[in-house]
Amino acid sequence: MTPDPTPEQINPIRQRLAQYSREDVPPDLSELDRQILRDALLWFNDLSDYQTIGVCADSLAQAQAALRAYIAALSQPKRLDIPPREGAVFLKFNTLNSAWYADSYSGPSRGVLVTYHASEPEVDAVNGTYGPFPLDLFSQQAGHR
Repeated sequence: MTPDPTPEQINPIRQRLAQYSREDVPPDLSELDRQILRDALLWFNDLSDYQTIGVCADSLAQAQAALRAYIAALSQPKRLDIPPREGAVFLKFNTLNSAWYADSYSGPSRGVLVTYHASEPEVDAVNGTYGPFPLDLFSQQAGHR
């Protein structure tokens, strides 16, 4: 973790992450762009106290796979016992208390939203919701933090 990051360090990363909020689905990214995105998310993760992860996907299996990979990268691996459901879904997970929520979803959005929660004034600029990011962004990195 960078000690006492400055706004000059945080703001460009915040702007880079915020650019995805203009999309309903994540854009196709080169491997270099994917790595830059992972690095930015992990840095904000280190600066924040906890995260809320939201996933919109075409199926529960797809949503669970994405959620597990993001949780493994940003927090600690957790077992999620989510009852089966058909069709597109929205999953939400809070890394502070391991609480989750699942519901059917009929909207056009797909991907992962990450909300960072920081209480320290010097890193308050990381607070916010970013994404949608690719469902498989952390799939290859699961468990390799």
